[in-house]
Amino acid sequence: MSASSENTYDIILIGSGMGAMTLGSLMAQHRGKRVLMLERHYVMGGFTHEFGRKQKYSWDVGIHYEGDMHEGAMLRRIADLVTKGGVRWNKMPEDCFEKFVYPDFTFRVPASEEEYLRRLLELFPAEEEAIRRYFEEVRTMNGWFGRHNMKSAEPFVDRVKQKPKISGFDTGDITTADYMNKNFSDPKLRALLASQWGDYGIPPSKSPFVLHCSVVYHYFNGGFYPEGGAGVIAESVKPIIEAAGGKVLLSHEVEEILVENGEAKGVRVKNLRARKKDGADDTFEFYAPVIVSNAGAHVTYNKLLPQSVEVPFRQQLREFYEKHSVVSSVTLYLGLKSDPRELPHEFRGENHWIFAGYDHDQNFAGDAEWITGDAPVSGAYMSFPSLKNPRAKAHTAEIIGLTEFAPFKAWADTDWKRRGEDYEALKQKVTEKLIAYVDGKYPGFADLVDFAELSAPLSTDFFTGHFKGSIYGVPSVRERFQSENAPWCQAATPVQNLYLTGADTSSPGIAGALMGGMATLGVIPDGIGFVRLLKETKELHFGLSA
Repeated sequence: MSASSENTYDIILIGSGMGAMTLGSLMAQHRGKRVLMLERHYVMGGFTHEFGRKQKYSWDVGIHYEGDMHEGAMLRRIADLVTKGGVRWNKMPEDCFEKFVYPDFTFRVPASEEEYLRRLLELFPAEEEAIRRYFEEVRTMNGWFGRHNMKSAEPFVDRVKQKPKISGFDTGDITTADYMNKNFSDPKLRALLASQWGDYGIPPSKSPFVLHCSVVYHYFNGGFYPEGGAGVIAESVKPIIEAAGGKVLLSHEVEEILVENGEAKGVRVKNLRARKKDGADDTFEFYAPVIVSNAGAHVTYNKLLPQSVEVPFRQQLREFYEKHSVVSSVTLYLGLKSDPRELPHEFRGENHWIFAGYDHDQNFAGDAEWITGDAPVSGAYMSFPSLKNPRAKAHTAEIIGLTEFAPFKAWADTDWKRRGEDYEALKQKVTEKLIAYVDGKYPGFADLVDFAELSAPLSTDFFTGHFKGSIYGVPSVRERFQSENAPWCQAATPVQNLYLTGADTSSPGIAGALMGGMATLGVIPDGIGFVRLLKETKELHFGLSA
């Protein structure tokens, strides 16, 4: 290996998602590190990026809303540190920032824990005691999630098995369904309380109750959206990295992590835009004493690290993915002819979780059949980016349906935008199904559609490299949060100088990825512990308000 000042940095980040941006920005700001960020996509930001069509429509791909972004909230404070206050977080409608839509009733979720509780008690007065206890236990479990996950940057369930005690159980290591079935008698109430399971992609029978509590608590103060769209996060972080002498290279795919004598030394990178001329090489090597992968555990250990590098749990990781399917999705991006608020459905910018029934596990069980066969859509998520972003040039909507990778596997070896007529026919079928599903609940919606483009798991795989187009990384089943069953979900790796960051080192979603960045920040050489960072930046204020 040959290193020079031109290809040597203090830290190399593989990927530009929220975890990488968090780590890169804070190490550049507070440690003066020269950071090289390598992104295979032609846009920076990972799942925080946005894209446009027809010069007026634009959509986010991952940030549909965030919780805990009110003034004074810990997550908001960290986000402001990462962007140096470059993002203004606008609050979604107070009275209803999202709706849980079922066949015979719709529940409007308010941006207030107290009002949320009041509305539940009004609908289900016979279960008042259990509902009040549930809110208390959501707070308790979320507290454990935060303290223990950040305390050691390791999985946390190991340390909550004995306490706190949960109603009817002597351990916190239970599924969401375990808790709901034990404490509530009304199936509609059970379904309603679990409505946000799509935020981490695992239905109640498989999802850990502690993760459920974390998501519920995350939105007790409502939802927020970045003014100007999700892309403003990357726009804020890029100059911070560059100001410290770092660099962000787009369309640069890391093909291999270079390892010598058990130590990560650098990366081999392919410039995806380079044109070979006169035998010129489009592959380069970069070096740094610290290598951090934001590509996810599966890709890092099974693709980027050579098989000759000893990873004690590599086979265990493969078996984990064979046992637990990743969460994939199809997203329908819609450009609208006019303002959706003109329809008589009280669209005000809230999110909509639209379910065909009350059994979430049964709904999820058919998540491939509705793609390939004649089975109806069993559930979908809908949001309106244009109603959340006052800078939007035209009105847009998104409809997301969870699915498996299997329906799209036949085209896995084809190229993006060149997958053939059969593939395009399948996408058109899915597009029509999703629009019809929403129009069935909100008549007149289909007439608003001016433009439609469907993104499938193959697109996610192409742009992110995530295994089978996964949108949430390591499947968030209970085993994923247990050290002995998922040692790959830690920031430190068995390879010296190599670290992981992002959602796989914390929890799913943009907020989880940000906290994953914080976890890695505390364990890398010359890093910054969570508490120490907050102390160092105690007097920092940026003057932005939600």
